[in-house]
Amino acid sequence: MKATDLKRLLDKGKRNVLIPCFLSCFLWAGACLCMAETEGNLYLTPQRLFHISRSINRNLVCYDVNLVGGKLDKEKPLSVYWVNREERMGEKNGLNFFQRKMVYGYKVVEEGDNSCTVTLTAYSGKKFLICRRGERYVCETTIDGKKAVLKYLYVKVSDHNPMGVDYVELHGEALSSKEEVVERITD
Repeated sequence: MKATDLKRLLDKGKRNVLIPCFLSCFLWAGACLCMAETEGNLYLTPQRLFHISRSINRNLVCYDVNLVGGKLDKEKPLSVYWVNREERMGEKNGLNFFQRKMVYGYKVVEEGDNSCTVTLTAYSGKKFLICRRGERYVCETTIDGKKAVLKYLYVKVSDHNPMGVDYVELHGEALSSKEEVVERITD
């Protein structure tokens, strides 16, 4: 349809038909974008414990549980990797040496029967318990004073210093109430 055809239709009183049509298309497209942003582009795996998203781009750092024979691999309990959500949608890449040793790596600090406690390289002050709950493994920690299953972390990178962090938010689900819990860490 040409612009002149559209103008002619509008001039003939067809506004009542076209405007709702345009609005419907616009709302449908917006709903699809929102759904893709919150769900479809997380590239979830059955082993996913949590991920880190950052304010500087849409890429994710993903933390999946490593299993050997259905049990937790205590030597390497986590598989940590990037998921590209910008240039090469869905492409997975491992961490480089610097990322693993200085920012997104982890350290096992305690081993249990079929669980282990880890700390993240960038924030060794908080412990994360990797354990089985029902049919799947989860990552438990304390969020806003409540025991919770960690879902994701959001890192707000400083606008003035790309190596600086303004805050980190932990998002999870409280174990007792199943309510969403959020804690912002600024130090």
